[in-house]
Amino acid sequence: MLRPVHFLRLLILLMMCAGQANASEILNLWHGYRGAERAAFEQLIDDYNRSQSDVQVKALAVPFGGYADKLSAALPRGQGPDLFVFAHDRLGGWASAGHTVAPIDHYVGDGVLRRFPPNLIAAMTFGGELYGLPLAFKSPALILNTDLVQTAPVSTDAMVAEARRHTDRKAGRFGLAYSYTEPFFHGALMNSFGAGPFDRAGNLDLDNRANIESVEMLVHWVRDERILPDEPSSTLVTSLFNQGRAAMVISGPWMLGEIAPGVNYRVVPLPVNSQSGLPLAPWVAVEGLFLSPWSKHPAAAVAVMDYLTSRSAAEKMGIEGGQLPANISAFEHPRIATDDTAMAFRRQLEVAVPIPNLPAMTLVWVPLENALKKVVKGAAQPEAEMHQLQRQLSLDLARLERSRTRGNIPAQMPAWLWLVPLALVLLALWAWRRYRKPLAAGWQANRTAYLYVLPAMLGMLVLVFFPLLYGLLLSFTDTTVFNEYTPLWSRFVGLDNYAAILGDFHLWRGQGSDRSIDFDNFYWTLLITILWTASNVTLAVGLALVLALALDKPIFGRAWFRLVLILPWAIPNYITALVWKGMFHPQFGVINQALQVLGMAPVAWFDSIGASFFTGLVTNVWLSIPFMMVVILGGLQSIPRELYEVARVEGAGRWFQFRSITLPLLKPVLIPAVILSVVWTFNMFNVIYLVSDGAPAGANDILITKAFRIGFEKYQYAYAAAYSMVILALLFCYALWQMRLSRTLEVAR
Repeated sequence: MLRPVHFLRLLILLMMCAGQANASEILNLWHGYRGAERAAFEQLIDDYNRSQSDVQVKALAVPFGGYADKLSAALPRGQGPDLFVFAHDRLGGWASAGHTVAPIDHYVGDGVLRRFPPNLIAAMTFGGELYGLPLAFKSPALILNTDLVQTAPVSTDAMVAEARRHTDRKAGRFGLAYSYTEPFFHGALMNSFGAGPFDRAGNLDLDNRANIESVEMLVHWVRDERILPDEPSSTLVTSLFNQGRAAMVISGPWMLGEIAPGVNYRVVPLPVNSQSGLPLAPWVAVEGLFLSPWSKHPAAAVAVMDYLTSRSAAEKMGIEGGQLPANISAFEHPRIATDDTAMAFRRQLEVAVPIPNLPAMTLVWVPLENALKKVVKGAAQPEAEMHQLQRQLSLDLARLERSRTRGNIPAQMPAWLWLVPLALVLLALWAWRRYRKPLAAGWQANRTAYLYVLPAMLGMLVLVFFPLLYGLLLSFTDTTVFNEYTPLWSRFVGLDNYAAILGDFHLWRGQGSDRSIDFDNFYWTLLITILWTASNVTLAVGLALVLALALDKPIFGRAWFRLVLILPWAIPNYITALVWKGMFHPQFGVINQALQVLGMAPVAWFDSIGASFFTGLVTNVWLSIPFMMVVILGGLQSIPRELYEVARVEGAGRWFQFRSITLPLLKPVLIPAVILSVVWTFNMFNVIYLVSDGAPAGANDILITKAFRIGFEKYQYAYAAAYSMVILALLFCYALWQMRLSRTLEVAR
């Protein structure tokens, strides 16, 4: 038993320990590093924690796929880390919102800023304020296969001439390969003409003459010189380079780890644009350390930033983590200075341009990519398409700006809105008084059954009804990425979104020779969706019926045929979609290669509306047949065989037997299967998005993919919610019609 004096000493000791623990400030830091980068970065954190006792940093590695969503969900609500590592391109949106990042100007001296080149400091600056310190950079450069190209081209004319020497399209060999329809890579051409997506005042300026000339140069390389592969992707570019079928590629440090061991390569800066006299200036993405506005210890957090961007830390990340450090003094270290690859990217940085961190930049990526795809395929002219893109994006930006302005105006909840919860309470009281006795009697009689159903009902309430109700409320607002955290009632716009969707009868856009179908029009998308659903269901049911009738007969190997035919259904549909997309590749796909073997011309599957529609149709029918076949086969096996024997005795032929016996008795099976197939196909997101991606230029998007693009590419959340509600209403009307039709058929039978 402890004596009082011993107990008092123990209490004092515990209080001293607690005081020491509270004296250490705890800072939470989030990052998305993996592998060697993560090991080197976390080692730096451990070194910092051991070097002093006033501040202790806890690093959390967040999976990259959900990193941005976690930050967007946590920081605006005053949660999350004190500081975090992220790319700079979202800075403008975060700074405009005011609740995700905090300026650090008054914590940072000029000595710290001199560590970094001006373009990287510009990436961390928005509205004249510094919001972070650059940690690393990544930009494309020119990667040469030194077995094919020994001398780096100094101009685009020399690069094209060299690429022409190594191009043999029939053999699948190309002098140059890169993802040229991605705006991130096209930025090198765009910036080399001295322009960009925005003017000096930050206004959208996509259709200036310099940008049009950059697109015309790209079209010349693709369609006239033919030195670039069709339908490029990062995977295809890497594969061509590893197989020795691409003499030069434009890519960044992320590709180096994927180059096969036996391939000899060298990284060099991009050449000078022969037409403008300026060097090709690629976009550079800057990873920076940002401060949360909710941090309780901002000065301590900035001190951690200072340490992690110091020369010693930059050298460690460059040598052990394989980074390209933003602190350029690290490139003086002997192990980095003698690394030709790192020094090539360092030289490329001198002319690289940071991705604009303006909020509007998030709207530019996907529409510009679609425009580039159209012009390189000859579906549009560069000048006309850039003018059209400027007009469309200007409208989208104006809509977002209106939502931002409305969100910045302090608003009180209108008095009439209090009637909504009051009406719900009154409705609940009325329902309770009206159904109290039947519910009580039912509970007493079926208590066990209700308890079994209760978990499912709770799951439906949380996972289905609450999101549905929230989406419905959201559809009556003008919520966008700029005002998503303002009070809901300040964004209320009534039926404006529904009026904009259903009242858009302008199917054509542009004038004169620029006139074309507006593929964003709701009624065009609805037409494509109906054609998509009807053709898929008709073909899938028809072919499944034929196969089921064949397998219903006692033929040799019937069990193996059933197994093989059900395999497409067993494989996840997104994998099947990606396989079919590869098979339809216009240059390397097996389908076009088979056509060439047969002496037929290859087809540009994604260049026209009909061919692109066909790719999705084939893929989805392939996925749908197994399910329909199994359902129909089960129905066929339930039909009594005696009916067919009687029919044959009476002299009935096979067609008469099918029409009078098989088809009528299959209706109870076919009708529910068709209803399910219609609903699934109507909302078949995966196939459209993964196979054709709505090509060309969104012409083959269906309603569900269009709603996705509005919400997650244009960031108009409320408009996308209204679009989803319209889809739900269409399916609900179809379900009512189908139920009525089913009852009619049952009565007739």
